[in-house]
Amino acid sequence: MEKVTDFRRLLSESLSRKIIDQIVISVSRRPQEFIPLIQLTKDSEIKIAWRATWACEKLCKMYPEWFVPYYEQLIQELPDSPHDGIKRLRLSILYQLPVTGDFPVTLFDYCINHMLSPGESIAVQALCMKLAYKLCMQEQELLRELKVYLENAEPEYYSVGVRCTRKNILKRINSLHKNCLLYTSPSP
Repeated sequence: MEKVTDFRRLLSESLSRKIIDQIVISVSRRPQEFIPLIQLTKDSEIKIAWRATWACEKLCKMYPEWFVPYYEQLIQELPDSPHDGIKRLRLSILYQLPVTGDFPVTLFDYCINHMLSPGESIAVQALCMKLAYKLCMQEQELLRELKVYLENAEPEYYSVGVRCTRKNILKRINSLHKNCLLYTSPSP
């Protein structure tokens, strides 16, 4: 329990990449510290939760296998994210993880509903698009649905970052179509 107090104290100090990096190094060296850190991502103090999630996002790049058991939990927590930064970081963690088991319908629906939502930040919109595309690669019949959503979006209403992400995903979908990897109809 002592480490949770140490992490909590560090995370409550002035925001600094150095502090986050210290925590990441500490947890990398002592994996038993991972569970206390991930528990802090749900701390009642938003500042602590956000910074703990930031450290977890950095750890996920190094040790994605640590987060696989938390995949469903991350999906469930996403709609109730108390802070835009926490939401973005949770999406980033989910994006880095492999899609295993049953298709995550709840996550796909979340991404579809938020990828073009004007109430979301640019980063959340872009990550939702990328994650929806990644999920569609697991269930390619959903690529048509994603393509329709993206084609029907009015680009002039979105930021440059969202327009660029939209354009790149549509290129990938169209490339799959051209290469006959998608939309193949069954033989009569």
